[in-house]
Amino acid sequence: MKKIIVVILVIATILNIIAGAFIFLDIRTFAVPETTLTLELMELSSDEALLQTTLRVNNTNSFSIFLQDFTVITTTDTGDTIARFFLKGGEILGKENKTYTLTQPVRFNTTAPNQLISKITGTAGILFLGIFKKTVPLKVSLITSLNKIINQFQLPTVHLTGNFNDITQTAVTFTGTLGIMNPYPFSLTLDNLTITVQTDTGEHVGTFAIEGATIEANTSQQFTGTGSLLLKAIDATRVHMMVEGDVILTIAGIRKTMDLSLDATIIPPRLEQLLSDLPTDASLTGKYKLTLTGLLDQISFTIVNPNNLTFQATDITVSIYRVDRDTQRLMCNGTLEDGIISSQNTTILQGDMLISYSQLLPRRGERVFADQLQVILRANITIPGINQTLWIGVIGYQDFPFHRL
Repeated sequence: MKKIIVVILVIATILNIIAGAFIFLDIRTFAVPETTLTLELMELSSDEALLQTTLRVNNTNSFSIFLQDFTVITTTDTGDTIARFFLKGGEILGKENKTYTLTQPVRFNTTAPNQLISKITGTAGILFLGIFKKTVPLKVSLITSLNKIINQFQLPTVHLTGNFNDITQTAVTFTGTLGIMNPYPFSLTLDNLTITVQTDTGEHVGTFAIEGATIEANTSQQFTGTGSLLLKAIDATRVHMMVEGDVILTIAGIRKTMDLSLDATIIPPRLEQLLSDLPTDASLTGKYKLTLTGLLDQISFTIVNPNNLTFQATDITVSIYRVDRDTQRLMCNGTLEDGIISSQNTTILQGDMLISYSQLLPRRGERVFADQLQVILRANITIPGINQTLWIGVIGYQDFPFHRL
């Protein structure tokens, strides 16, 4: 019996000596594990994002270590806590790497913080035979610039077009269309959109607004605005349309505002392209009267204007030809005074043309009396305030005023 007790005492003594040596060696050789921490915002939407926290622990020791009591707290640089959770540790074998990943939904206030600060606290230790334990505190912190995350989102693709639609007595109607594609997984909003139109000489001809709206994630939308431009806009060789406004991104509760500035060049249409119908329903009549110097032809130019616009007729020229079978000869020409062509009405412009008696006498190959007289009228019509004109021409035939022999 005594021998057994002695053996037990010897073994216990040896174990105590080994344990003491082990503790001493641990103190001298135990290396704190290498710990790295990363943060990543994932699955961004307008309302929230997923904050993924990844902790990587590398046990460089040749023996196992234990992790316990890990707490992860993430705050903004303004002191707001956006994430808090606990991490279950456990054993990490010698020379082993272990990764812990935690994911939690987060939402920010309207204003974007500059930084996210994540801190992890806990302990790491070693055990021997479940009896001896040595622990050291672990503290890991990481500062992540949130601006880098938010600023990676730039202005989406925007297209700008414009069209001239209609014309009035004082202005021309213009429609601007803004097309935008939202490629992001969160919504964006267009606001304070203003379109300014200038001629190629820099002259301002109009400003109007486009009503903004919200574009949902991964969708496209068009916005239109209609306004009036000065009539001189269609006289320009080109007009420049500029749109300015705000593009507001809403990312996990953060509102990021970006300036939108875009321009497009448009070739204005000709005047006739803006008219619903050209005033070309016109006729010529003449009334003759003998005078001492010749034959007076009282010309009446009748024109029907179907438009809601009042035109001005200028540069009205009249030529009268004698027609004998297949030949014709100019007998006289002249002009009529400029006149106003009323909207949706019939206008008659009149003037006198004098044909000298010498022109009435037949020439070689002509009959004594012509078959008929041909009257050709040409004029330019325009809208007051516009340099463009529309050319119209009317041909009328009149019986020769003397009886044929």
